[in-house]
Amino acid sequence: MQNTHNLLEKETSAETYLQQGHTFFQKGEYQSAISEYNNALHVNPQYTDAYNSRGLAKSFLGQYFEAIDDFDQALEKDPDFHRAYYNRAIAKGNLGHPEDAIGDFDMAISKKPDFAEAYYNRGIANQKMGGRSAAISDFNKAIELNPDYAEAYYSRGSARRDEGKYFIALTDFNKTIRLNPNHAEAYYSRGCAKGNLGHPRDSISDFDNAIRLKPGYAEAYYNRGLAYQSLGDLKRSISDFTTAINLTNDDAKAYYHRGINQKALGNTKEAKADLEKALQLAEQQGEYPIDVRAAKGLSNL
Repeated sequence: MQNTHNLLEKETSAETYLQQGHTFFQKGEYQSAISEYNNALHVNPQYTDAYNSRGLAKSFLGQYFEAIDDFDQALEKDPDFHRAYYNRAIAKGNLGHPEDAIGDFDMAISKKPDFAEAYYNRGIANQKMGGRSAAISDFNKAIELNPDYAEAYYSRGSARRDEGKYFIALTDFNKTIRLNPNHAEAYYSRGCAKGNLGHPRDSISDFDNAIRLKPGYAEAYYNRGLAYQSLGDLKRSISDFTTAINLTNDDAKAYYHRGINQKALGNTKEAKADLEKALQLAEQQGEYPIDVRAAKGLSNL
């Protein structure tokens, strides 16, 4: 009877430490959470939830290799622990190894076939590896399991836009924005899709919204600059390219387009400086055909 009582006391103590760790984790105090998970594991070295939770806290601190070790230990003790497979996959992806993450996403899905997040993140990994068709299939499954999965619609739209399927991509971006009206990237991507379809005037309001939600969004300024340029509003175009340059300082394309707009306005000195900078950056970055275009622009000054 005494042994049973001691065992229950031990389990209760480990659970208390685990819950205290969760409290710190939810507040973003990951190091304190790790200390509590350490205490839980000191009391009960077989506590799979504590290994998984400690690994997750380490991941949030960017300690991905240490996190993977914790997920490994959780899975040694419970090979059916779908969350540990999923978390290990995320850590591998964050280390820049999507090909290795896919195997763990596969395992997570095999243990929990309705795991929408695992399908979505496997889709992201497939996308990074160039497997667009496989990525779209995963996003489709994530959406089937969770029809309100805004990020899955956004990522599927991005993949479809990459395929040149702009109207279908618009449908996904529209859905993303309905589900999450503060999704700056969805507004930006919808604006780009409208531009791809040859409607720069319609794209501008989307870039406006993207910038409103994310004021430092250099790509949105750059693409709005392109839209104004195509509409002949060169002063607004130059203003947007200037903001994009100030935010990044190494965008050869922004320097190039600002340069040709300055040239069109007769500002030869400013055009020359921008085109020279565009040529320099393009040669450093291997940005073809911007280097060729910049050189041609300079030769015609």
